[in-house]
Amino acid sequence: MISLILTILYLAKDTVHRWFTRASSPLARVLVVYFLSLCALFFLGSYVISAKAIRDKIRSRGGDLVAAFFVIPGGSGSPCIPSRAETQDLLGADSVAVIPAGSATAGERHPVQIITYDFRRAGQFMPLLSPSGGPTLLYPEDNAPLPPGPVDISGISQWSNFTAMVRHLPSDHLLMRLVQNGALLVPPELVEGMNASNSGSRYIRMLLQVQELENAESLHRISRFLNKLKTLEKLEGNVSSAAALLEEMDIILGNQNQCRATFCLGIVAIVGILLTALAGMEYRQNEFIYTLMKSFGINPILLVGTFIMENLVLVSVSFAAAVTTFMYSQKIIVTQFFKMGMYSLELQEIMPEIRLISFTLLFCVLISSIPIMVAANRQIGRVLK
Repeated sequence: MISLILTILYLAKDTVHRWFTRASSPLARVLVVYFLSLCALFFLGSYVISAKAIRDKIRSRGGDLVAAFFVIPGGSGSPCIPSRAETQDLLGADSVAVIPAGSATAGERHPVQIITYDFRRAGQFMPLLSPSGGPTLLYPEDNAPLPPGPVDISGISQWSNFTAMVRHLPSDHLLMRLVQNGALLVPPELVEGMNASNSGSRYIRMLLQVQELENAESLHRISRFLNKLKTLEKLEGNVSSAAALLEEMDIILGNQNQCRATFCLGIVAIVGILLTALAGMEYRQNEFIYTLMKSFGINPILLVGTFIMENLVLVSVSFAAAVTTFMYSQKIIVTQFFKMGMYSLELQEIMPEIRLISFTLLFCVLISSIPIMVAANRQIGRVLK
């Protein structure tokens, strides 16, 4: 055990001594791995940022939404539309569903549609009603024709004129994305008489928002569910989404994955050749000493492991420095060179690329040890003759 520890200490001391006496060898490995890793991070990081920018643009234009319009035939009962909690658990999507109930006039000249909801979604809509539980006129906050406060509602033949409260919601609120110009939200008990007197068809408008938009399959899964619901409940209508657009984007991103693989193969070739050449050269310069150590009973595995650990330490330090440089300078590179706007990446967002490059460099280190393994297993007599 003591001899093993002394051998390891001697090999470590010999490695450090070689670094100081021939500084060009470790310096060349550090600089090549550092700059190649930094270039790879900027290249792959630009891919991640471009994908992030595309997904953000798709989301802002409704690409993460699935819209459904169902017609309930006259005289039929209420269909079993899933609640918000059910869509979240089954489909991983937030949802909102409203029942159009006519139109009215807010104030003197502001037309507004009337919507209500199913009792199963009361928990979702009750916080949006006025404090008294009465109707509320909802508008998006960046496009509201009326300020918050009470407003007179008229133009409804079944009801006498009444006062509703105006409330502003964020424009990205799911209900505002469904009723973009605002709507008068009325509790279902106030429109029951109106529905009873209406023997015609009723309508349900539903909007689902995918919580994690990874690919087109997440939208297809929701569309299949809604189409099956339409068939089972014997409803008419349609279901629409941006799944076709996402499929095209998935194809483009798939092609970019091939470019990433090719780029990483280039890194393997350059770093692998460099590490192999330098490690082989340094082993040959000290081959006589290492062979003497073998003749004294030193296992060749220790000699090979020394060069593997040496390259692993140098590559790890270089790669860690490249990652640190990238994280601190990415905003400048992205905004000035790639012209992608004020996008930046968190460490967890670029972590798959970091793992990809680190596995590539680890492969290079292992490949560079092959000539050392061959040389370390040469017969002692051929070297010491």
